Amino acid sequence: MKIIPIEEIRTILLVESSSNQNFPKTVTYKFDTLYSEIVTKIKTTEISSECILFNSVEAYNTTKEFSDKSYWADNITSSEIENFWFFGQNGQGDFWLFDKNNKILFYDHNHEELSPVNFINLGINFQQWLQFSFLNKQLDEIYDTIGKLNNETKIEFKKQLQSINEYLLENYPFEI
Repeated sequence: MKIIPIEEIRTILLVESSSNQNFPKTVTYKFDTLYSEIVTKIKTTEISSECILFNSVEAYNTTKEFSDKSYWADNITSSEIENFWFFGQNGQGDFWLFDKNNKILFYDHNHEELSPVNFINLGINFQQWLQFSFLNKQLDEIYDTIGKLNNETKIEFKKQLQSINEYLLENYPFEI
């Protein structure tokens, strides 16, 4: 397992890019430059079993859908809801979000209502999330090949998570 450099990831994602799909002019959210560049040029893409990256249209539509206050805890205001952007999901109904500081958050749908207290802050940015996603893809491929993960693979995966960000392993939202 290895951490793929961000330029290589960028190339992989953009190699089959379709047309530009910009965000609506009404969107005032301040995005990471790399995020904007990639999601406006791709189709929604499953990078790994845990990391599906929405294109700009799907991200906008999902964020708009979840801006409805009925999804959120009673004590959350509309202006607080505007601090979050849904940019991806996994295959189990959980979501990946940004906060206004472009920090990556994970929402497990088992918590039911949306609320910042139910979000896991991974302590990473979008570039690191992409590296994390492609590392997860490598883990998926190992699992698909041999049908299980041995201890050596798990140790290596944990080591690689820590090399992306020292806090990623302790904030990792899935069981290894």
